[in-house]
Amino acid sequence: MKDIPINSNGEEKPEVVLTWPMKEEQQLKQQPEFTRKAFTGFEFHTSTGFESVMDFSKDDNLIIKGDNLPVLQSLIGIYQGKVKLIYIDPPYNTGKTAFNYHDAFEHAAWLHFMRSRLLIARDFLTEDGTLWINIDDKESHYLKVLCDEIFGRENFVINFIWQKKYSPANDAKWFSDTHDHILVFARNKLAFSPHLLPRSAAMDRRYANLDDDPRGPWKPGGFSVKTYSKEYDYPIKTPSGKIVHPPKGSCWQTAEENYMKRLADNRIWFGVKGSSKPQIKQFLSEVQQGMVARSIWTFDEVGHNQVSRREITKLFGELVFATPKPEKLLKRILSLSTNDHDLVMDFFLGSGTTAAVAHKMNRRYIGIDQLDYVRHVAAERLKKVIGGEQGGISEEVGWQGGGSFKYMQLLEKNNSYVDFPSDEPSSEGLSAIDASLNSEFYKLATVP
Repeated sequence: MKDIPINSNGEEKPEVVLTWPMKEEQQLKQQPEFTRKAFTGFEFHTSTGFESVMDFSKDDNLIIKGDNLPVLQSLIGIYQGKVKLIYIDPPYNTGKTAFNYHDAFEHAAWLHFMRSRLLIARDFLTEDGTLWINIDDKESHYLKVLCDEIFGRENFVINFIWQKKYSPANDAKWFSDTHDHILVFARNKLAFSPHLLPRSAAMDRRYANLDDDPRGPWKPGGFSVKTYSKEYDYPIKTPSGKIVHPPKGSCWQTAEENYMKRLADNRIWFGVKGSSKPQIKQFLSEVQQGMVARSIWTFDEVGHNQVSRREITKLFGELVFATPKPEKLLKRILSLSTNDHDLVMDFFLGSGTTAAVAHKMNRRYIGIDQLDYVRHVAAERLKKVIGGEQGGISEEVGWQGGGSFKYMQLLEKNNSYVDFPSDEPSSEGLSAIDASLNSEFYKLATVP
C-alpha cells in the first residue's frame, strides 16, 4: 500500500506518517461533491419559545442532528476559515460499553474515522484558530501522530493533562487512571497567541504593604542568583549597619550601580529590623495581569467527571448522558483561545457542554451530533441556558439568560450511504465502508 505524506498546506513532503489498511483509498471520500447533503427541520429557539423557519444564516448559533462528516462537508462552503476554536471529545476506542457512543472500534477503523473528520476540520479554522481534542491514553499517541501529519508537527501547541478524577481507583488492575489528554493544534502556530488566565485572589493575597509604600502592595523576592559573576559580588551595608555578602557561590542579581538606583527608589527590603540580606520589592501593580496556563490542570481548577455528572443531573433530574465534561473545563479552553463573538465548533457535541458554555460566554457556536440526544439533551440544555439556568459557570460569568439558536437536521434520506460491495474500492465502495464504520460507531449503549 502506498502512503503519501502531506504537510499542513496539503503539499507532499518527506515525513514520518501514520498508516493503516485502506488509508490511501479513503482520501476519495473527502471530495465535497460526494458528501454534501441538504438540511431540513429548521427551528428558531428564543427565550419565548420556538418557531419553524426555512433556513439559517452564518451568524446563527446552530445545533445540528446528523452524521458529522457529511454535515461538515455541507457547511465548509459557508464557514471555511471562519471558526476560531474546534473542541471535540471523540470516542476513546476503549472497548467499554458504558458510553452513549459505541466505543469498541477496531484500531484502524478508528484512525480512519478520525482522519476523515480532522482533514476537513482543519479547513474550518481561522489562520489563528486552534483544535482541542480530549482523549485518553489508549489512542492519544496515535492521534498526536495523525494530527502531526494533518496539521504539521510545527503546529502542535501543547498536550494538556486534565485530572478528570478526584479519587484513585483502588480496584485498578495495574494503575489508577485519573487523567485525560487535551491535544492542541493550531492552523498556524505562529499566528496563535493564547490569552493569559486571570490572577486568582489567592495569588494577590501574597502581596502586602509592610512599609506603607505609596505604590501599593508588594512581596519580597530574592536578590541573589547562583550564576556567579565577580562584578555582581560586592558587600552591602544594611540600614542597621550590618555588612552582608551573597551566599557562597552566588552573587547579587545586578551590578552595584543598579543596586544603588533601586535602593534610592525604595525597591530594596532588608526586613522589619533592617538587618536581613537584601530582597527586591515586587509590586502587584507592576506584575503581569494574568498568568500563562500550565500544562497540568487539576480538578480543583477545572472540575472533574463527578462535577459534570452533577451538572447534568441537576439540569434534567437524572443522568441523561454518561460522559459529560465540566463547564469549568470548557470555560478554561474558551478563555484561552477565543474572544467575544468568535465562532466555536464541536462536532461530537454529546450533552452540549461546549455550546452551553459558548452561549454563556457570548461566543457563537456550531454543535453537531448524530444521535437522538442531540435534540433531547443538547438542544434542551440550550433552551434552559437561554432561560437563564444557574448551573455550571452561570454565576461565575454573570449569566442571566437570553440569546437564541437554531436547531436543524441532515435530510434523513441523505443521511446514509448506499452499499455497493466491490473488490476494488471505488468511491461508492468507500462510502459503504464509511457507512459501516458509522453504523458501528453510533450504536447507543446503556447509560449506567
